[in-house]
Amino acid sequence: MASGTIIELTSGVSPSCPYYLGDGIAGWLPEHLRRHDFDELYLVTSDALYTRFGKDLARGLGGDGIPVNVLTVPEGERAKGWPQLTDLCERLVAAGVTKDSVIAALGGGMVSNVVGLAAGLIYRGVRFVEIPTTMLNLTDGTLSNKQAINGALGKNQFGMYHAPLFIWADVAYLRGEPTRQHRSAIAEAVKNGLVHDAAWFERLERLLTPGLEAVREDLLGFCHEVVRSKLGILALDPGERRAGIILEYGHTVGHAVEFLTGGRLLHGEAVGVGMCAAARVAMKLGIAGPDVLERQQYVLRDRLGGTVRLPDELTAEQIVEVIRRDNKRRSGAAIRFVLVPAVGSVHVVDGDWETPVPETLLKSVLSEG
Repeated sequence: MASGTIIELTSGVSPSCPYYLGDGIAGWLPEHLRRHDFDELYLVTSDALYTRFGKDLARGLGGDGIPVNVLTVPEGERAKGWPQLTDLCERLVAAGVTKDSVIAALGGGMVSNVVGLAAGLIYRGVRFVEIPTTMLNLTDGTLSNKQAINGALGKNQFGMYHAPLFIWADVAYLRGEPTRQHRSAIAEAVKNGLVHDAAWFERLERLLTPGLEAVREDLLGFCHEVVRSKLGILALDPGERRAGIILEYGHTVGHAVEFLTGGRLLHGEAVGVGMCAAARVAMKLGIAGPDVLERQQYVLRDRLGGTVRLPDELTAEQIVEVIRRDNKRRSGAAIRFVLVPAVGSVHVVDGDWETPVPETLLKSVLSEG
């Protein structure tokens, strides 16, 4: 696909927004911004990303006559909390943001979440644009209206649904991203196949290598495929209230592991560990045979070069304690899991896509690693 070509999609959730995907499309951003009336643009990014991408982007926007104000925030999972959120809100107000402004988030999931939540809170809602700079945020994180920060006791405990004006997904920003970060993003793509699309999972079985050579050769085409794999699931439940929960496969344990390691394990790495834990739970319950776990591990560990086992320093009790405070926890004592009986499908009973799991069984699985 030619550089500069823009693929126009929608975010797939409700309310939906335009999703513009391309390679080297920064020069077309002013034209798309001008489709909306606004007084000023507030570009929020990190110091490192401002040096790499933000300075040129701001210069290009300014040269096109768009008034740009730049603010920077810290990066990393540890910076995704109340101090950073309140500081950004106050700084945006002090800088002159109005109800007629647009705030742009240039960065990965942490920047995107904090900026999106700040935009939702200021004046009860200011418009914002997502400009992802990581594969995970481009192919997964931006495809939801969820904006959240972490609490002292768990991940993404405080937030809201606030849809962006549009998503500007330029894969040119991904080329300098470390291979490990790409592997983390692709773990979510593997999940999409496991819960919904066996053919997509099989394609990843053939395509992936630890060095990600085929991915790098056609970065735009691959990212387009990953996005489509998630949009296929979102089409089942655009409000993410029922069937959409299958996107949380591996996240029950994964979020706990990510939180407890303080981000030392990347999101996709933690979710990969969580998916394998979920497969072991399904085996213990007699819902799945060993083939699901074996194929997951083969793709995640052998083909992708990722991790599939819990960190040695974490105990089953620690993980379960965090799970008890999971942001998707429903009423009742039971811990609930999305479980996969066979690649491409989810275990459903009486219209419920989650399965209650006895705490003793879960601890047994986690103790085994």
